[in-house]
This record gives sequence, C-alpha cells and structure tokens, in this order.
Amino acid sequence: MLPPTIELRAELDGIAFDRSPDLLSALSIDASWRAQALSAAGRPMLADAVVSPRTAGEVARVLAVAAAAGVPVAPRAGGSGTRGGAVPNLGGLLVDLSLMDEILEFDESSGLVRVQPGVTGLRLEAWLNERGFMFPHYPTGAHMAQIGGYLAANGAGIMSTKYGGVERLVAAVEVALPTGEIVRTGGLPGYGPGPDLVRLFVGSEGTLGIITEATLQALPLPACRTFRALRFSDLGAAVDGVRSTLQAGWRPAAVRLLDSGASARNLSEALARDVDGVQLLLVFDGPEPRTLLEERRTVATLVAAGGIDEGPAPARSWWRNRFRTRQPAAPALWGTVDVAATYDRLVPVYVALRDLVRSEYGPFGARLDGDFPHWYPWGGALCGALVLERPPRELEEAIGLYDEVRRRMWETAVDLDAVPGGVRGIGLELARESAASNAGAVRLLRAIKAALDPGGIANPGKLGL
Repeated sequence: MLPPTIELRAELDGIAFDRSPDLLSALSIDASWRAQALSAAGRPMLADAVVSPRTAGEVARVLAVAAAAGVPVAPRAGGSGTRGGAVPNLGGLLVDLSLMDEILEFDESSGLVRVQPGVTGLRLEAWLNERGFMFPHYPTGAHMAQIGGYLAANGAGIMSTKYGGVERLVAAVEVALPTGEIVRTGGLPGYGPGPDLVRLFVGSEGTLGIITEATLQALPLPACRTFRALRFSDLGAAVDGVRSTLQAGWRPAAVRLLDSGASARNLSEALARDVDGVQLLLVFDGPEPRTLLEERRTVATLVAAGGIDEGPAPARSWWRNRFRTRQPAAPALWGTVDVAATYDRLVPVYVALRDLVRSEYGPFGARLDGDFPHWYPWGGALCGALVLERPPRELEEAIGLYDEVRRRMWETAVDLDAVPGGVRGIGLELARESAASNAGAVRLLRAIKAALDPGGIANPGKLGL
C-alpha cells in the first residue's frame, strides 16, 4: 500500500507525478490477455501513481525513494509486451519512460547509436534510415514498443535468423539500481573482460534495475533486399529444408514458417487473400551479388526438400504488413506460446502441444496455430498462437483455465527436452513455471536480485522473483 500520496509527491518534487484515474487505467495494462481481461472486467491491476522521469538521475531518485518507503516499482516502455512484464501487479509506482525519448549520439564510423529507453523502435528506425542505417531488430509490436521494452524483454525480432536477438545488438547499458545508484556496463558489442554484465540487465525485465540509456549497434542499410515464398505439404519437410539451408552456411535475414492454421488465419489477413498449406516466407539482404546467390541456393535447397516456389509476392506483401497484429475478439481467450527445440525435436514438440490443446481443451474451441519465426544452426523456435474461442464466462474460471493450459503445455515441452520462453520475456505469464523448471538458476538469480534490490521493490513478481 502506498504511503500518503503527499509524502511521495513531496519527496519526488520536480518529477511528473500523476494519480488521475484515466492515466492509471491507460498505463497499467500491457498487451497480455490477463491484464486486458481483468481491465475489461473492471478489476485492473492498477498502479497507485504514475511517475514520468526525464533523466537517469530522476529514475534513480524514484527508485531510492520507493526503496526507502517499501513501495513496488514497475517500469513501462511502450507496453506492447504479451507477458505482463510492465503490469504493476502489486500496485505502487509505475515508471513511465516515454519522456526519456532522445537519440543522444550516433557514430557513423562504428554504427553505434546512444539512445534513451523511451525512444520508440520505429522512430529510431526512421531516424537511422535517413542516415543510411538500420537497427535490425523488428519485433511484431515495434509500432508500440520502446527501446527500453526491447531490452527488458530480451526480444527476438523477425530478422533474428541473420542478426540475432536484441542482446547481440547492445554494446552498453546505463542502469538505475533500486539502491539509487547509477551504473554503466559494457563498451563494445561482444567484447570486454570478465562476465558480460550487459546481458545481466538485458532480459531482466526491470527486476534488477531500470535501463536508462543504451548504446546499440546499427548497420548500414543493405544494398539489396529480396523476397521469396514456398509452400510445403508437410511441416517436417519444411523444417528439414530450413535446417539444410542454415547448416550449409546460408543466412536469410528472415525465415517465417507457418502451419496451415496460421497460414489460413494470420497470413491470409496480411496478404488480403486466402492462403492454405504450410507456408515459408523468406527475406534476404546484403550486397547484391551475395544476396542473389544466397536466395538462389536457398530456394534450390528448399525445393529439393519438397517446397513449391511461389515467387516473391507473398513474402513481399507480408513484409509490408509485418507490424499488423490482430487479437481474437472477446470473449476469446488468447496468448502466445514460445518454445525452442533442436531440429530433431521441433516438430514432435509442436505436434505434442497442438494435440494436447485439441484433445484436452476441444470443448472450449481451443487451437494452437504454429508460427516458427526464429531459426538457429541447432534448431528453431515455435511462437504459436493459443486461442480458446469459448472460455468459461466467469473470469476466475477463465483465468484458471488459462493458467492450466499454459502449465500443461510448459510441462509437455520440458518433458520433450524443449526450452520454453526466451523471445518475448517471462513477465507474469510464465513466472511460476520458469521457477519450477530451473530451480538452480532461479536460486542464483534470486541471490543476484537480493544483492541489487535488497528491499525487493523492483518489478516484483516478474521472472518468478
């Protein structure tokens, strides 16, 4: 429970401090089903006040005051996350980072750009594009997300197959700790002595501190960008074709594989026409000779694996609409399922999860649409859309069902040696399951949190902390 508002307002004099109901309602939810369902039912997880700092010093001051008062603090940088990571589930202060929106410095010779956490991803991209550069991290929610959210959730954008997740594109971060101290860690991407402390904070979802500045690796805009789509009759054949491509050393910038359900529902909307079957969308970029060669060799490999070449149009249209997202209409229950596995296990894991949803929750109109957007030499990630068209009418029953389905899917994936989570953050959605599946790592993380956040006020409840 917050101390009297006047006390905190007085101690945070000079920092925007707001308790208006409309603002609290607007900023206390993110894009997760749980937060939106509770809000629609008139039971939102509301902050007690919103503070909007403009500098790292002000963020540090907010944290120090909150720690002294024992008040929980949740940071928000866009609120596009689907895991509840930015939701003030225990009330307290919501730190809105949207006013910290300056692009501070850009070194074109190295491509390093220094930004504040409230800069939106698309604004940074447009700013860099004007100068002949790009920041090749494009999450689906980039039209809403801010850089602080990119880093807090350790996201993997749609070009991760070539460029990696956002953690590979961060050189340094400045962080305000719950003690009120400001620290800077890192220097050059992937280079430095000792443990990589940048990655300690990237992906920590505000549980160890709030990122107040980041130095990111931008890259020159590619001279050439091409597109290709292939259709498969069998998901396993498509996965094997992608494996052969990557293990041969080819790296398309984006590789998006969709099962027949995802194609019929999601891709059809993006392309404004009916699409069926297993669809594979590819984007290639780089110097023109290499890009064209990579496209030709990749398509040949995929055709040999059973793919039917459908030309560039479907992939180009998808690329133009890549930030268009659609949530099922109420009263449907929905969420995302992120699971990574090696090539030999990827399809069996997907089939097991799909069949579990269909067989056990069919009366609720349950389905899992398979979307595989992130690929590695060792395997890939399933980022499926879980939908229950006819959930229980009572909200508590619906939430209980939601938690049960997710828990059982998590357990099924782990039993098949898959790794759940990892590309959209953990937040509230997978916290308990994450803690239960890797108890040793969680104990270590809790020890680190205890050292940096002895009062436990930094985004409590997220990451199972």
